[in-house]
Amino acid sequence: MAARRRLAAGLPACVAWVGLAVCGWSLPVHAATDEFAQRFTFDLDKGAAYYSVTLPAVVYAASQRGDLGDLRVLNGAGEPVPFSLDTPREPPRTRPVLRSVQWFPLRPSSSGNGGATGRNGVPLGVTIAADGSLRATAAPPDREQHDTDLIDLGRMTPGAGQPDALLVHIRDDNYQGRVSIESSEDLRNWQAAGDGQLLKVTYNGSTLSQNRVPLIGSPARYLRVHWLDGAPYIGSLELEVLAANAVSTQREDAQREWREGVVARSGPKPGEYYFSTGGPYPVDRLRLNLPQPNTVAPAVVYSRASLDAPWRQVGSATLYRLHNGDVEQSNPPLELKADVDRQWRVVVDTRNGGLGAGALTVAVGWRPATLTFVARGDAPFTLAVGNAGLTSTAVSRADLLMGASAAVVPARLGTAQPEEPDTGALSMTRHPEALRRYLLWAALLLAVGTLGAIAWRLARGARAHAAPAAQGAPGAGAGAGSGEGVAGVASGAGAGAVPNTAVGASIATATAPAASTGPPAESNVPGSGNGGPVAG
Repeated sequence: MAARRRLAAGLPACVAWVGLAVCGWSLPVHAATDEFAQRFTFDLDKGAAYYSVTLPAVVYAASQRGDLGDLRVLNGAGEPVPFSLDTPREPPRTRPVLRSVQWFPLRPSSSGNGGATGRNGVPLGVTIAADGSLRATAAPPDREQHDTDLIDLGRMTPGAGQPDALLVHIRDDNYQGRVSIESSEDLRNWQAAGDGQLLKVTYNGSTLSQNRVPLIGSPARYLRVHWLDGAPYIGSLELEVLAANAVSTQREDAQREWREGVVARSGPKPGEYYFSTGGPYPVDRLRLNLPQPNTVAPAVVYSRASLDAPWRQVGSATLYRLHNGDVEQSNPPLELKADVDRQWRVVVDTRNGGLGAGALTVAVGWRPATLTFVARGDAPFTLAVGNAGLTSTAVSRADLLMGASAAVVPARLGTAQPEEPDTGALSMTRHPEALRRYLLWAALLLAVGTLGAIAWRLARGARAHAAPAAQGAPGAGAGAGSGEGVAGVASGAGAGAVPNTAVGASIATATAPAASTGPPAESNVPGSGNGGPVAG
C-alpha cells in the first residue's frame, strides 16, 4: 500500500512536466523586438521629408522572412518610423508586332568593313528610290563571299511603336554564329545597334533555336548586319516592334539584380542537383551554367520554402552549352514567376549522359523592392533587418505620402554596422522552432528522470521491508517455545526459586536473531527485564 501511495504521489509531477513540454511545443515563441541580425545606416541628403532606397542583396540575405516583414527603419533615438515597401510588379505582357523586312546581300569590301560602296557612299548592288526604299541592281554574291546584309526597315510612323529586336529565320538544319548590327538613316553614318549569337540545332527530333538579336539605340531606317562566323541561308527576316507604352526587355533586364556563382551540390540520385539562394530573393530569372561544353539535356526545376516542405515544379527547359570554334552558346535564363523560396532542386534527364563531370553553377535574378520612409526624428536613420518573430509594419506608399507634394529624395545604404548581440537570445529569436524542440526535450528528460527516481525509491523501500518479513517467521516460533518454557518455570516458581538471570538469558538468546540492527528490543514476556531480578 505504501508503494502505491508513493507512486500515486509521483505521477502528478510527471504529468505536470509532460504538460509543460506540450505547452512549450504548441505555444508561440515571442522574439525580442530589439534583436536584429543586421543594421545599416542611411546616408542622406539633409532637408528632405521622404527618402527612398532600392534594397540591395545584403538586405535580402539578412532577412528571416519571405515577405521582408522583419524590416524596420529606426531614427537616432531608436524609434521606428513609418515606411512603405513596394515590390516591383510584373509588367503586362504585350505581344509584339512582327513586320517582314527586305534584305540585300552585299559584296565584300576590300577593307573588310561592311559591303563595298560607290562614289556617293551607297553600297554597291543597290539603289535608293525617292521615298528612301532600296532596290537590288546586281546579283547576290556567292556564299563564300557573303558576310554582310543590308536591311530596309521602311518608314516608321511616329507613335507606331519601338523596334525591339531582329528575328532571323534560318533555313540551315544546323547553324551557330555571331552577328553584329549597325544602324543608319543615310547609309553613310553608322552606329552600333546590337549584337548577339544565333543558333539552330536539331536534337532528338526537336530543334533548339535562338534567332533573336536585341536592338539598342535610337531607331533608324537602315540596318547593316555583319555575319562574323559566316552567313547562314536566310529564310526570312522580321522586325519585332513593341507598342509605344510597352516596357522593353532591355529596360526590364537593366532593373534586375543578379547573384552569381551559386554552386549546386549533387543529390542522392543521378541527375539531381540542389542549391539554396541564401535569402528570400523574389527570383524571376534562373540561369543554369553547365559544367562541360557540347552538352544538351532537358531539365525540370523545383522549389520549396523550407527543408520539410514539399517540392513544387516551377519551370522546365532544355539546357545546352555548345562550342563551335570561337563561338560558344548557352541556354538563356529561365523565366519564372517571382519566387521567394530558398531551397531549389534541378532534375536533369540522364538518358543521354546528363551533365557529365563538374559542378552545376547557378545565377539567380530578381527585381529588388523599393523602401520609402519618413525622416521623423533625429539622425542617424538605420535600417534593421533579421528577426523571424516580427511581422510587417509597412504601409502603402499612398498612405505614407498622404498626397504630400514633397519630393522623395534618393537615399544610399551604407555598410552593415558592427554589432555584438546576445548570441543565445538572437539564435532563439531567429530559430523559434529550435527553442520549442529544446523545451520539449528538456521537459521529457526531466519527466523520465523523475520517474526513474520514484522507481528507485520504491525498489529500495520494497527491499528494506522484504528482509524483516523473511526473518520474522522463524523468530516467532522460537518466541513461542520460549514462552512455554517461561510459563513452566513460572508455574514451578512456588516450589523453589529459579534464577531470573537464567530465564532472562534464555529469552535474550531466543529473541536475538530476530532483532534488527540497533538497540535490542524489549521482551514482551511478563516479568522479564533487562537482566534484572524477577519477582518470585
